[in-house]
Amino acid sequence: MKTTVMGSYPKIPAGSGPNVRSAIQRFEKGLLTPSQLFDTYSQVIGRVVDLAAEAQLDRTTDGQIRWYDLFDPVVRDLDNVQSAGLIRLFDNNFYVRHPLITGRLQYQGGTLAAWSREAAKRSPVPVKVALPGLFTFLELAEDKSYANQDALLADLIDVMRLTVKHLEDTGIVELQWDEPALARNATLSQNQVEEAYRALLDPGISLEQSIALYWGKSSPWLERLSALPFSRIYFDAISDPSILDVLSQTALPMDVGVGLLDARNVRLEEPREVLHHLEPIIRRQGASKVWIHPNCGLEFLPPDRAEQKVRLLKDIKTLINA
Repeated sequence: MKTTVMGSYPKIPAGSGPNVRSAIQRFEKGLLTPSQLFDTYSQVIGRVVDLAAEAQLDRTTDGQIRWYDLFDPVVRDLDNVQSAGLIRLFDNNFYVRHPLITGRLQYQGGTLAAWSREAAKRSPVPVKVALPGLFTFLELAEDKSYANQDALLADLIDVMRLTVKHLEDTGIVELQWDEPALARNATLSQNQVEEAYRALLDPGISLEQSIALYWGKSSPWLERLSALPFSRIYFDAISDPSILDVLSQTALPMDVGVGLLDARNVRLEEPREVLHHLEPIIRRQGASKVWIHPNCGLEFLPPDRAEQKVRLLKDIKTLINA
């Protein structure tokens, strides 16, 4: 069994140390230089990847410390898309700047690749990047140009393929497509979703690609998504506990991620309770194919509790290996 995190991490420290939020405020008041702000980002990213190493994670992100939100690097790397007004991120008390599409999508690249290269270089743990999935992007974006969803989706697939291609040589090992929109809406056309991801997943690209379903029911998508060449599928067993029985009975052809730590609740899970849920899944899927992780990014938690949940992954892995 392996352990990982899903994406974001709190930008403020659990104790003393560099604080991204206060650094940005001081920068905007002219109290920090651009170099000092850059150094703050680097120090906090270092704290995140060091924590991953201490917790003996098998894979980590850089905590998305430089990112304003999930859409930030995509918007920076595409022409004719800009960050617009704040909107609520589904049912969370958390807001993101929604992407505003003002013209035909064009890939410019540069930002995400640079950030990914930095994270991979600094981290002793293999690094993955989590980006908004196709349908989560479409659901939260505002289209002022295409007026044709199929044409927009086709161009979005094309620019995301370019995004993946330009991440291949950065040193990261995985690109995770975050799709809460799918988990929350089982009425989307399954044919359209399957065709879109089949077009996105270029077999000529060596970088592992995965998909993460959270904040809703993932069971309705299991059959379609498991037929696609993802390296793994991450499931949110907190929002959809029924997936536990499904994964205990149905072996998938790819790795399986089981989100059994609630990243929106400060309660710390009991390792033996987590083990109770995992054992039948490990027996069905095989120990080498099962990953355990929080059900979503950790930035919804206070920083001390986020850190504790990361360390809890180590306790659970130790218990299982024992």
